[in-house]
Amino acid sequence: VEFIKIHNTPDGTFPNGIPNPLLPECRDDTRKAVIEHGADMGIAFDGDFDRCFLFDEKGQFIEGYYIVGLLAEAFLEKHPGAKIIHDPRLTWNTEAVVAAAGGTPVMSKTGHAFIKERMRTEDAIYGGEMSAHHYFRDFAYCDSGMIPWLLVA
Repeated sequence: VEFIKIHNTPDGTFPNGIPNPLLPECRDDTRKAVIEHGADMGIAFDGDFDRCFLFDEKGQFIEGYYIVGLLAEAFLEKHPGAKIIHDPRLTWNTEAVVAAAGGTPVMSKTGHAFIKERMRTEDAIYGGEMSAHHYFRDFAYCDSGMIPWLLVA
């Protein structure tokens, strides 16, 4: 595995712009790096590394609802019938993917406090938000910006 790092030196003045790949204008450097280096995928993080954003081998940004669906399928392969928590912005894709994979989709209010509480109440294996927050039962119901890309890679 080879990692090509861009903008990886901490600098609180954010000379390369706001570290928020949800904003389309903040994706271009990662997109260009994927293409330039012929990378298999690109990963971009927000400012505190609790969210990761993925790009395909062509440098195309992959929207959060696809990542939540992908991770939900992966968890349901190992935990058939498990519950997957999602926020209201993820209904159309997540509910269909989770049901097709044999799981139970459970909608929660948006926000880490609501997602974590609902995961505990439902004993859900995984929870995801459109904002690229991903929560894991085996990680004390906390979110992580590292676990999602490791599971995808």
